Amino acid sequence: MAMEKKKSGSWGLQSGQYLGEVSALCFLHLPSYLSIRELPYLVAGSGSQILLYDLELGTMMRSFDVFQGIRVHGICCGATHTDGPEGTVAFEIAVFGERRVKVFRLEINLGQQVSVGLRLLHLLPNFGNWVLDVSFIKRGEGQCIAIGCSDNSVHLWDVSTSTVVLQVQHPERTLLYSMRLWGETIEALRIASGTIYNEIIVWKVASQSDASCLTSQVEHRIDQSNSLSNGVQLHNCQYEAIHISKLAGHEGSIFRISWSSNGSKLVSVSDDRSARVWAVCTETMPSKKPVDSIELMLFGHSARVWDCCIFGSLIVTAGEDCTCRVWGLDGKHLETIKEHTGRGIWRCLYDPKSSLLITAGFDSAIKVHQLHIPFSVGLKGHAETKQIDGVVTYTTRIPTLSENIGPMDSKSEYVRCLRFTCEDTLYVATNHGYMYHAKLLDTGEVEWTKLVRVSEEVPIVCMDLLSESFKLSPGVKDWIAVGDGKGNMTVVGVISGACTPKVGFAFTWSAGIERQLLGAHWCQSLGYGYIFTVDHRGTLKLWRLCDHSATSCDVSLIAEFTSSFGSRIMCLDASLEEEVLVCGDIRGNLVLFPLLKSVLLGTLVATDVKISPSSCFKGAHGISSISSVTVARLSSNQIEICSTGADGCICYLEYDKDRKDLEFIGMKQVKELSLIQSVSACTSSVNKLSNCHYAAGFASVDFIIWNLLTETKVFQISCGGWRRPHSYYLGDVPEIKNCFAYVKDDIIYIHRHWVLDGERKALSRNLHMQFHGREMHSICFVSEELQPGVTKKDRLFYRSSWIATGCEDGTVRLTRYMPDVENWSGSKLLGEHVGGSAVRSICSVSKINILPSDMTGIPNMRTGNNIATENRETPTLLISVGAKRVLTSWLLRNRKVDNKEEIVCDPKHDNTGNGNTCLSPESPSMSFQWLSTDMPAKYSSIKKVPKNIEKRADQAGDVSDGKDNAASEKGNKVLNSCIKDKNEDDWRYMAVTAFLVKCANSRITVCFIGVACSDATLALRALVLPYRLWFDVAFLCPLSSPVLSLQHVILPACLPSEGNWQIGSLYILISGATDGSIAFWDLTRSIEAFMQLVSVLDTEKFIDCQKRPRTGRGSQGGRWWRSLGSSMSKNRLGASSTTVKAGVEIDENLPKYPGDGTSSMLNDNGSSRTASSDAIHTASLDTEASAYDSSSDICEISPLLVFKAIHQSGVNSLHVSDVEGCLSPEIGFLYNLISGGDDQALSCLTFELSVSTLNSEFDNMTLEIKNSISELGNAKKLIHSNQDKKKNYWIRFLNHDKVPSAHSSAIKGVWTDGSWVFSTGLDQRVRCWRLLEEGKLIEYAYLVISVPEPEALDAKLCGRNKYQIAVAGRGMQMLEFSEFSGIS
Repeated sequence: MAMEKKKSGSWGLQSGQYLGEVSALCFLHLPSYLSIRELPYLVAGSGSQILLYDLELGTMMRSFDVFQGIRVHGICCGATHTDGPEGTVAFEIAVFGERRVKVFRLEINLGQQVSVGLRLLHLLPNFGNWVLDVSFIKRGEGQCIAIGCSDNSVHLWDVSTSTVVLQVQHPERTLLYSMRLWGETIEALRIASGTIYNEIIVWKVASQSDASCLTSQVEHRIDQSNSLSNGVQLHNCQYEAIHISKLAGHEGSIFRISWSSNGSKLVSVSDDRSARVWAVCTETMPSKKPVDSIELMLFGHSARVWDCCIFGSLIVTAGEDCTCRVWGLDGKHLETIKEHTGRGIWRCLYDPKSSLLITAGFDSAIKVHQLHIPFSVGLKGHAETKQIDGVVTYTTRIPTLSENIGPMDSKSEYVRCLRFTCEDTLYVATNHGYMYHAKLLDTGEVEWTKLVRVSEEVPIVCMDLLSESFKLSPGVKDWIAVGDGKGNMTVVGVISGACTPKVGFAFTWSAGIERQLLGAHWCQSLGYGYIFTVDHRGTLKLWRLCDHSATSCDVSLIAEFTSSFGSRIMCLDASLEEEVLVCGDIRGNLVLFPLLKSVLLGTLVATDVKISPSSCFKGAHGISSISSVTVARLSSNQIEICSTGADGCICYLEYDKDRKDLEFIGMKQVKELSLIQSVSACTSSVNKLSNCHYAAGFASVDFIIWNLLTETKVFQISCGGWRRPHSYYLGDVPEIKNCFAYVKDDIIYIHRHWVLDGERKALSRNLHMQFHGREMHSICFVSEELQPGVTKKDRLFYRSSWIATGCEDGTVRLTRYMPDVENWSGSKLLGEHVGGSAVRSICSVSKINILPSDMTGIPNMRTGNNIATENRETPTLLISVGAKRVLTSWLLRNRKVDNKEEIVCDPKHDNTGNGNTCLSPESPSMSFQWLSTDMPAKYSSIKKVPKNIEKRADQAGDVSDGKDNAASEKGNKVLNSCIKDKNEDDWRYMAVTAFLVKCANSRITVCFIGVACSDATLALRALVLPYRLWFDVAFLCPLSSPVLSLQHVILPACLPSEGNWQIGSLYILISGATDGSIAFWDLTRSIEAFMQLVSVLDTEKFIDCQKRPRTGRGSQGGRWWRSLGSSMSKNRLGASSTTVKAGVEIDENLPKYPGDGTSSMLNDNGSSRTASSDAIHTASLDTEASAYDSSSDICEISPLLVFKAIHQSGVNSLHVSDVEGCLSPEIGFLYNLISGGDDQALSCLTFELSVSTLNSEFDNMTLEIKNSISELGNAKKLIHSNQDKKKNYWIRFLNHDKVPSAHSSAIKGVWTDGSWVFSTGLDQRVRCWRLLEEGKLIEYAYLVISVPEPEALDAKLCGRNKYQIAVAGRGMQMLEFSEFSGIS
């Protein structure tokens, strides 16, 4: 082993960043005489690390590893020192986790260049029980640390002597779930213990002077005979536990206890979903029976409550329902904060000085909230103006209502429309036809001006506004368009100066018939010269306004757009440069119209132009109304469309002007909003729709502004819902610049929060990046190096990594990791599986395999150079599978970021508090768009018995060729079986692997996907690109048990290229099952036959571009399942002589299939390290294209080879090294198959694949193969060939090595590149193994990680002799394995 280390150099395994649950919070307050900061520092514990944050800047200053494999449970701050160098402040902090406690000195240099250092002061010995709380207490001139343990005991640690000087245990010995200490001295120390019996024991530590009591309590104390002259002076006194009271009332486990500042009250939270406030007596109770001293019971959480705190008159609770609730001491619920996801909020912390509330939880986010409790109580008056922390609230009425006293009746005037034009100006239209101008004064008053009365008989029904920011005509600040019930349109120009605003002009024309005019829309890109009107039938009229005077204007109808859906248009946007008009209607449909410049400029000679749609997308938002739509340019022939709607989703689409194709490319579901009215970006962004940072909309009766990057709530006000007249206005930084107005009864409520530039910066809302809120089951690296357009300059950024993860809650995220950056660079939510179904496996595929034309029988008219040129734009896909048999594909959108684009990154707040500083303006940005989702049809089921697998009922007749007359008979049988199974199953996909295949002379690319289901079925699926068509290609059977892991091997026809394409010759699938077996499957025949069919079919007839992800919120349902033929029959590959003749080695107990002679199973003998003799399995393929009948669309493939007892139980993970070792396919390529199982064993199987095109070479090997097999005692026939064979391949298994106890628990993830092997298991360790040439595994290094219950592992080579390892489970952690120079 020493020699091996010398050969391989000195390698080391280093722990990296952890991204997971936050389990501890603590404020660090500067001394009062240092008034250089308004806000304290924050220390958070995450995994085995502590993180230091600057709350004023909203950034992480430094992270430190304090434990190894132990989670930080709590942090306590002690004394603060300023006796160091000038400008340096030091804090003593105690960090504890499990049975360990460490005391550190944290030094912060407050100079111009802030620096942070951490030094270990004391390492306390391991305690016999878990530590539940730690507190610094004083004793004379010295300092002690009190440690509370789960056996209801308290230990006292003397800081000066570094020894435990006192141990006191409560007489009632019981295990605890929680404990909280209070008091600054040992005499004042009070302990509250939450027992497993749902009771709270309150006790204290007191000195004992009675000798008799001393004898009875000796077992609870330590001998003080040791010299304590240098320690805490206990004056030779012994201490004992004095019981104060026992509090009973909770009906569940008590998870957290908090003392009030004066020690008179306790707050406890429990498994019973309640929080309780207790009055604590200061004197000892004569009886130890439980007492009822409950002052308050707080109910409101819908799940377990994890944490609580009490300060002054406020009580804060945080729970598993992801809500943090604020209560008053009178029990009144004041505020609810819900900004976390997943398993809940684990910690909450409140600072009464700054009114800051910090919440942190399982989703890794640390969020900051500024509480304004007096404001949250609400308004009780109708004429008040209140200002609380910059938020000014106006209550006012329109002038006519202010003059009238009494109740409203049917003839009273009321508000119909509201529109903000800036932060201090509001326009109001009423049912009496009046239009008012409201000016919000800094004095708190509202100055009203009556502008014009549009109509005396009919009400105003719609209003839209165009303000001066769009460079309108001189002198006119605002253009207001209103429509009335008679169908008349009125445009009013308002001139605003230093004095009262006045009407510059007003003109009216008839825009439609009575009661038909429902909307008026200005378009920002077209300016004030054009306006659209809308009716209820989906007709859109475009009017041109020119030569206007004070009372008249030349208005002409220049175009009429008619929607193909016949639904009312709710919103629109146009691009004059791209000549396109995009509209969204009330039924969730998007319609695109051509908007020619000749029409707008009037050069087209026509009195009335009716324009038909050029493209449309049905149900972009399901059946929910579309509330806003925005257009931006992507390229010369592509535009991007962003729409929001009442389904709570933001949808992104791309329109190709050449193909006139509207394609759905992505969606973001904002669960906190049920209706999104608009999205916007800060001023640092440009008109790129993917950079929208804020969403404004409604959730039930509340108006909410939501930050899409930090996943935090910016603003919330209860207004009664979106149906009330309302308006909002957002500034460049919505956190500190926002206005909202709404009408309730006859009162207009206006909330304005507007902080001028330079007066105050926005408070950072999210300190730590938000991640998955539940356990992750899968992880994979996404390679950037194979992407198109990569230059040498770009490779500088490839030390960063993009990691895709799938979670239990159905979410898929893409996270960026930078090795030299203190914090994570950013994480983007790609999407969610249908119904939130769990993601079980995920894989990425980027290399394309070219299928030579001679395999499909199609003439090849392209050279190798053409192939390389054609595949520069190779699609990179991300495939995720999970519960409910959901299979989702994502397409990579990798762009270079120029000065007009930003990447998704962790917010680094600038002076305004809202900047998003990226690593470099030229750094590559990566994002995946949703491509397609596949689900089984309702009432369909894949039968577990593969012998009778037939086509599902919903597949019949998709593509009919009329060749099979027996289809109807078999179809009836399948239909009957489907009808019997009307209960929707709960099967889930357990594993996935995928690869891309393309014919040399076809523009069609097929992604073949192997998926394993929990019902013990294994299928080969196909996704045809760019048409998004799903096909079932083959079923792989028989399977004796479900498959847990999948890998594939593609044998290249020549040496692998450096690009992202190769010529594939052989396709092998490898599966690991729950019974410990590993099977090899040959997919080559099915893939070639499928590619032949898909190349000749007119697939454009099957294109269904009208697809969007299913969300369950107003979305479209159903699935289009397609097959390549109408026959119901199946062909069994490997058994039928008309398709593929392949030898299959199986166990004698498994059913025999007729055809190619006898078969046998290779069994592993179970030894820990057994190198088998050379076992060669040879098979031949019939590649005649005509042999495959197009009517036989779905076939069954039997295994080539099955190895039993590789593991004693489930094979949880598989990984195959890349092609290596040999020079050509004829000589052979060497592969290493690594597997890890529930039996804690790690297995390495080395095999060689080779293709021989000459029959003579194949025949010469027969004797050698037979002899090698006979040595094992398996002399059965293993050679199968066809007389008309064109190609032969062979598999030779060289070595098998097995480490029986590689981990102390089940192995969950493995990875190898042929040189090194990395593995992880439930023992919370990552182990590195050296793979020797003879296939033996030698352990080289291991590391205890911070991820509890690891579920998956992936790695990549990121430079010379350097690997990055990612581990996922309850969190994600990065590790680096690299070679160091100068280390022996």
